[in-house]
Amino acid sequence: MSIVSQIESILGYSANTAEQSVIRIGGQLITGWEEEEIRVGVELMPWAAELALTSYQPGTGSTVTINPGDEAELYIGTDLLLTGYVLSVVEDSGPSSHGLRVQITSKSIDLTDCSAEFSTYQMNSTNALAIAQRVTSFAGIDVTSINGAGNIDVQQFSAILTETAYEIIERVCRLACVLFYDQPDGSIALSGVGTDRMSSGFTVGKNVEAWTRVRSNLGRYSTVTAITASTVMLFTEPTESNYIAEMQAISSGVVAKDDTITRTRPLLVPVELGDQDYAVAKQRVQWEVNRRYARGNTVTLTCDSWRDTGGNLWRVNKIASFTDAAGVSADYIIGEITYRRSRSGTRADVVLAPAAAFQPEPILNPLLNNELNVTLQNR
Repeated sequence: MSIVSQIESILGYSANTAEQSVIRIGGQLITGWEEEEIRVGVELMPWAAELALTSYQPGTGSTVTINPGDEAELYIGTDLLLTGYVLSVVEDSGPSSHGLRVQITSKSIDLTDCSAEFSTYQMNSTNALAIAQRVTSFAGIDVTSINGAGNIDVQQFSAILTETAYEIIERVCRLACVLFYDQPDGSIALSGVGTDRMSSGFTVGKNVEAWTRVRSNLGRYSTVTAITASTVMLFTEPTESNYIAEMQAISSGVVAKDDTITRTRPLLVPVELGDQDYAVAKQRVQWEVNRRYARGNTVTLTCDSWRDTGGNLWRVNKIASFTDAAGVSADYIIGEITYRRSRSGTRADVVLAPAAAFQPEPILNPLLNNELNVTLQNR
């Protein structure tokens, strides 16, 4: 019998849309969790769950046995949400109770904790996806691409001997300008910012019980200008009369503006050595404006359900609308979700942000950022 059929036999006809967790550990299907908190996110690795129950399972009339290191799969209804390992088990016993509190993490715990080991620390003529697949192979973790993300060429890449696999993937994904995050089956996805929508969104007065919206100018600037290295600043004595000429001498002319910041608030960012025609600098200044706006305009809410109106689990990196009490609606990316259950009921805490909040920073490959390569490029 398949795992889905087994879950359906336990949860009944509504298993496919149930808001009830089932954990498979070895041959055991464990239900009846009294407390649950499952946290997943685009910028969170590993995904993790903490659950509590009494060790006696009334459905089967047996006592469950759970050990650290056990392989585990966590389902909500028949939807797989997390695949990984039991991290810790805390057991407590009293005159009238015997309980377990279990922590489970996704497989990527081995990428964040362990040093990467592979045959060569210098990789040439490859791409981000191939590098990520190479450094995760020791942990038995697959890396997949969504819509071709990570297939961009990385001409040269050097890993540091003591780096974790997570640190290597984080650096190479920055070079490729892609996101990477856990998947329910224990694999990792390389992806752009999500373009798929949930069947419904979040509406105050309907499925939203509480919400907080932040609108902030903190860390935002009226202009972001890319500047170049110049001897003018080193050998010209600064005076009140020549500072404008000096600034013009180092300016690349690459500027992005945030028209919503009305005061004069300039930010200068360096043009990286080897950035021909300021290609990366042009992306970088606009990224600074977009990301700073997006990070300053977020919504955190508590939803009364783990699923949308179509019966789908809320999923990270999906588009969902938020409609406030005045009926004003806007689209956001779901950045983080905490599915939680206690005696007070079932809730989902959701963090929403504009898409630009998750766009990776454009950077130049550091191995191209040296005098020899610059000289060769300019010959």
